[in-house]
Amino acid sequence: MSDDVMDALAGISGSALAALRRQRPDVVNHLQGSDDAIFAPQADGGFSRAERAAAALRIATVLRDGALEAHYRRRLAALGETSPLGGERGVAVLRHVDCVTTSPGDASRADIDSLLAAGLSRHAVVSLSQLIAFVNFQSRVLAGLRMLKGAA
Repeated sequence: MSDDVMDALAGISGSALAALRRQRPDVVNHLQGSDDAIFAPQADGGFSRAERAAAALRIATVLRDGALEAHYRRRLAALGETSPLGGERGVAVLRHVDCVTTSPGDASRADIDSLLAAGLSRHAVVSLSQLIAFVNFQSRVLAGLRMLKGAA
């Protein structure tokens, strides 16, 4: 099995910890598969790859995860974009990203309505929600892997 995003971001590629992760190949494959599905979907539903990368970059910035931030900055640059989240649409996306990342209990139906009013399709709102959950989860997995790496 080849390296995945998590191995690279945690700095464990080729290590004993990476080998330990391979003892649960389904977990490794599903995590990488989720990354692929969220950031390179067959049909984007009106939420572009660049918008996805920019939203993920915002989450990484809010979480103060430098490696994750650099990863999403590179992903955005590879798409030839610098700031695809502009205008009312971008403001609504970033406001929602910030709310759900920092205080998910405060998110409400009104937040979803704001996204729809800003021009996101229902598909795009679901995609954004999946992305927010995934990047927050990704950050927590990375924290655990970094801790284990330091303990080794």
